[in-house]
Parts: sequence; structure tokens; C-alpha cells
Amino acid sequence: MDQPRTIALQGEWVVAFDGHDHRIIRDGAVAYRGDRIVAVGPASEIVADEVIPGRRKLVIPGLISLHAHLRLNEGYRMVLDGGRRDFMRAGFINYAGRKEGGGPAFLDPGDPLVALRFCMATHLLSGVTTILEMDAGAPDGGESCAALAAECGLRMYYAPNFTGADYRLGPKGEARLVWDEGAGLAGLDRALAFAARHDGAAEGRIRPILVLNEFFASTPRLRAATREAATRHGLRITTHFCEQLYEFHETLRQTGLTPALLLKQEGFLGPDVILGHALYVAGHSMAAYPYAGDLEAIAEAGSHIAHCPVAYARRGVAFEGMKRFRDAGINIGLGTDAFPTDIISEMRMAALAGKLVERNHEDPSAADAFRAGTLGGARALGRDDLGRLAPGARADIVVVDFDNLTIGPVLDPIRALVYSATGDMVERVVVDGITRVADKRLLPWNQEALLCEAVASADRVWGGFAAHHWSGRAVDQVFPPAFAAWDGR
Repeated sequence: MDQPRTIALQGEWVVAFDGHDHRIIRDGAVAYRGDRIVAVGPASEIVADEVIPGRRKLVIPGLISLHAHLRLNEGYRMVLDGGRRDFMRAGFINYAGRKEGGGPAFLDPGDPLVALRFCMATHLLSGVTTILEMDAGAPDGGESCAALAAECGLRMYYAPNFTGADYRLGPKGEARLVWDEGAGLAGLDRALAFAARHDGAAEGRIRPILVLNEFFASTPRLRAATREAATRHGLRITTHFCEQLYEFHETLRQTGLTPALLLKQEGFLGPDVILGHALYVAGHSMAAYPYAGDLEAIAEAGSHIAHCPVAYARRGVAFEGMKRFRDAGINIGLGTDAFPTDIISEMRMAALAGKLVERNHEDPSAADAFRAGTLGGARALGRDDLGRLAPGARADIVVVDFDNLTIGPVLDPIRALVYSATGDMVERVVVDGITRVADKRLLPWNQEALLCEAVASADRVWGGFAAHHWSGRAVDQVFPPAFAAWDGR
């Protein structure tokens, strides 16, 4: 069998890892052979069978989205600038639940396979090489999700989520949780079966994780079963946590403990736990609960945070804050959550919103945001071979094109990336040594056809909104457009 060729990607700037942190090599190169990086250093010192030049290119590790929903996200696109005020800034409750008397779910008219392909494609195109998928696995319990991830080359942590309760909307739109602990336990069993079938699939790119959909929609028994199963099978856990303001206060009212302290008491937290969002914890200005304990509990357990700043900002709220969590000793990764699936924009929002919250122009810095999107995500997943460019690491490599007027002159490439770049500037994406994006084009699938399919699927979802919604009104009546339609006058 022929030995794999050594390929070198050159860059005017290469973000190398020195064993402790990222470092910048000017006029550098990264060489890989098969699925591993074999050398990182000055371009003049790298020998390879094939060299791809990199004038005004930035070469970075593959980016990690630690919390993502592989959907077209028709709901979030719909509630921009709007939504029910009594839902206290929560977005998804506006469309998540079925009517209590029955009727279609919001996404029923759409094509879930189109949604999966579209969202996987947009992640790859913006430089994400590893994703933690949070959804339930429609239409076939996650089999298509795993197959499509293998097909497009994305590295994915996933098992279909499970829950102890579902949202239902009453005759006036009031949101209620309808509990079914047995269904949640059965969902956990299905997730474990999925994990057993798919662990290490796609040449090792697919790895299972237990996704307890929401802390707030789970029971003590379901949480205990999840914790026990994760320990027994050596799996990690993730859950939506303190994403909603009333989640914090209802837990406090019902148990006398904050959500974080309740999970500590139950023994749920640990270094294998990733808390999605962790927005409304003790000390957040909107929680009106200034007491210590939450960050200390999370830090003591070694649990991690998946921070999704763009989704919060759209709802008029911010994570408070990266510096406070880091000072407590908590590891933070970044997630793309709903849309747009551009983790470079998430880095920018993490830095800018964090500065506003902290009233501190120095912290969080561009370096803090970049670490969260690379090393922070890798640490949360227990991986020392991702999120870095170093010999022995996985050949997950991204090349960003800085040869444009938007970037312009570059004094510091990381500040230029975080504060000026977008995912559209990603030129090349390599996952496990295989090129998946080249010349800003997705190689596994047809982008134009995928866009047409996505638009048609989303239009069907929005067109069926009246049948789903408790009021029976059309989508543009419940969520009016930014400007009224032209009436010819």
C-alpha cells in the first residue's frame, strides 16, 4: 500500500500550539500526513510532497462548536425582534410546544434531512470541524444524522436527546410542561443503544455523548440515571442549563437551591459534564440573586460551559461574564447554537458583549474568545488532539483568506480574525486530513441545490404556522415583518 503523501499548508500567519498556548508563526506552515499533523514551523523548514502557498492567509486549528442545533432554525429566524413578553426573553417557547388539543408540531411540514445537510454544510464552510449536536434525531432516531456527518466529513459528538417533559400550549398560548419520566428513561436507553452502535464510526469522527435535553425538563430520577449511565459507559453529558430566567427562579422556589447547587447536591456535576448556556446563575444581574455558590460548585466539579453569545444578544441579554467564570476556574467553550452557524461571529460577540458586561476594554480579549473556540472546546470534550496545530494532533486545519478590503492591513492576525473576519472568508477546511472545503466551496455536496432545498423546506414550515399555532393566525400576523408590504400607494 502506498504511503500517504505529506501536504503542507503555508500561511502568512500560522497559529501554532507550544504545549501550553497558541503562538503565532509568521510565514509558517503546517504539514500533515494522513489524519495527523506531522510538523508546524517556519515555511522554510517544512518539507512536503505538496505545498499549498498561503500569501495573506491565516492558518488556524479546526474550530469547535460545543453546542449546536442542526436545523434550518425556522423558529429562531421567525422570532427575531419579537416573541411573547411573558416568556421572559426565552425564544424557543414561542414555537416549541404543540397545542394541548393536538395538531402538528411546528417543524412537521419541513424536511429534516435537508435541515441536517444545510446546517452541517454551513458549519464546515465557516471553519467548524467538530460539532456537538443537541437535537433529538428526527426522522429516524439519529441514524440519518450520523450517516450525513460521515458523508460530509464533519467530526461530531452526538446521541439523540431525551427529556422528561414536553412543552404544550394551552388555548390562550400558556406554556406548560407535560411530564413523562418513563419516556425520558426510555429515551436514555435509546441514546445508549445509539452510542453502542456508532461509537468510533466514520473513521473515529463520530463519538457519542448523552444529551439530556433540558435540566429544567428533567426529573431527579432521570438525572440520576443519566449520571449513572455516563459513569458506567465512560460517556460525557451535556444539557441545556439555566437558559431561561424562570428556570432559575422556579428551581429556587421549588427546592430552595439554585440549579447549580441542586446538581451539586445530586452528584450530577463532574469533569465530563458540559452545561449549555449557564446564563442565569447566581450573580447574574437579571437573576436578582447575588449570593455566592454557583460558580464555585461548577468549578469544584470541573464541569464546562458552552457559551453561545449571539443567541443571547438577540434576546437582549448577555452572559455575565467570561472573566468571572474564568476567574472561578471554569473552562469555557463556544457554541453556534441556532444561527447563523458562524463561530467566528460567536467569537466576536463573546469579546464585544463580554467587554460591555465587564465594563472592561481589556477582557475578554480576542485571545480569550479564540481559545474558547479551540482549546476550550477541546478540553470540554476531553481531547488533547483537537483545537490546536501541533505534531500528533488531528489534521483538522482551517485556512482563512485575509486578502480582502474587509480585513485590510493586519497588525495582529487574531484580533483581525475576531473583530473583522466572517465565516465567508474561510477558504479551505481539512478534517482528519481530508479536504472538505476548497476555494470556499463545499466539496461533498452541491451548495446551490442545498440552498434551494432549504428555502423550500423553510417556506413550508412558515406556511403551515397557522395550523400549529394556538391562535390559528399566520406567521406574519404573529411575528410581523420589519416593514409592511408595499401596497402600491
